[in-house]
Amino acid sequence: MHLRAPTFDLELFWRENELSQNKPFRTDKPRAPIELSVDDHWLLEEMKVPSTVEYFSNASYRADVNRQCNDRCEEVLGKRFFSETVDLPPILRIEEVMGSRREIVEGGTPWLEPGFSTIDQVSDRLAEIESWSDAHLRSLMFSTGGQVAKAGPGADGSKLVRTAGSRGLATQATSILGTMNTMYWIIDYPTEMGRFFAVLADIIVRYHRVLAAETGVEHRGYYWLDDNCALYSPSLYEEFCLPGMKRVFDAFAPNPEDYRYQHSDSEMRHLLPLLAALGFHGVNFGPTLPAELIRRNMPDTQIHGEVAPNTVRNKGLEGVVAEVKRDFAAVGADGGLSVTTCGSVSAGTSLESLRGFMWAVDEYCRYD
Repeated sequence: MHLRAPTFDLELFWRENELSQNKPFRTDKPRAPIELSVDDHWLLEEMKVPSTVEYFSNASYRADVNRQCNDRCEEVLGKRFFSETVDLPPILRIEEVMGSRREIVEGGTPWLEPGFSTIDQVSDRLAEIESWSDAHLRSLMFSTGGQVAKAGPGADGSKLVRTAGSRGLATQATSILGTMNTMYWIIDYPTEMGRFFAVLADIIVRYHRVLAAETGVEHRGYYWLDDNCALYSPSLYEEFCLPGMKRVFDAFAPNPEDYRYQHSDSEMRHLLPLLAALGFHGVNFGPTLPAELIRRNMPDTQIHGEVAPNTVRNKGLEGVVAEVKRDFAAVGADGGLSVTTCGSVSAGTSLESLRGFMWAVDEYCRYD
């Protein structure tokens, strides 16, 4: 039987949440903060959107659906989560610049299809990419009529500073080359694939520098979204991914205070010792990784997690309370826990279940 969460003050909840954020490893805050990672997968199911193609192709329609969803969220959760601004047409993503193609089909979110079937095709493409000027790269990024918003200077005349980020090298490779091709080719053609990852890292840096010039934003800090890193053994990840990650960090997060974050909602505990050496400030890892294991490997890293998304969707308030209490007992005392799901909230999770998640954190993760 699924119990309903007791009534609580939503306005006070979010006010305390704001006071609790951005204070990692401090306990002079009301409680551990919570993050509700609702995304388009969740929204499409919640709103029963009749056409996902229309949603992702028509910016005005998407803004209207988002507004209606926000009305629901505000009533039950006390907060609006989705943009109601009519988006500018998108520029090409890094993966598309490298050779992927974007596909939108009914019933799903946009997907990237690989653009290569042989390693020779990859080698030819890399030779071409290595010859690109920054002007040519920019022309490709904006070749479909995409636009980016310009950012004005701050009150003191300085540039707006934002954390840059992308999907991780391991995951981008599977989108550009195909998952099975990637995993076969790093074994069969290690020299060519080493070159591929080096070129990819270079394009990531150059891509963000073009964006910085176009938007007037300074990029400081970097985040990775790297679900498919779980496919790589430690030795393969160290050989093919870590050098590129360090290259990007050197460009955008060279100083100890520059923010470094990684999300990988997969079973990738075998990579923890390697990732620990990269000096992450925050991580969000898969639900099979105990919070205490992450803390043991990353004592100075804020843990964003570690509640399983399917627990929030399927196991009722009792199940959510059990996992929230478990994680706070394991790593909450040092102030280095931000409670959230391991990856996005699962599609089909009810608003009442999310409200129960909020209540559990409010009730069991307090410092005052």
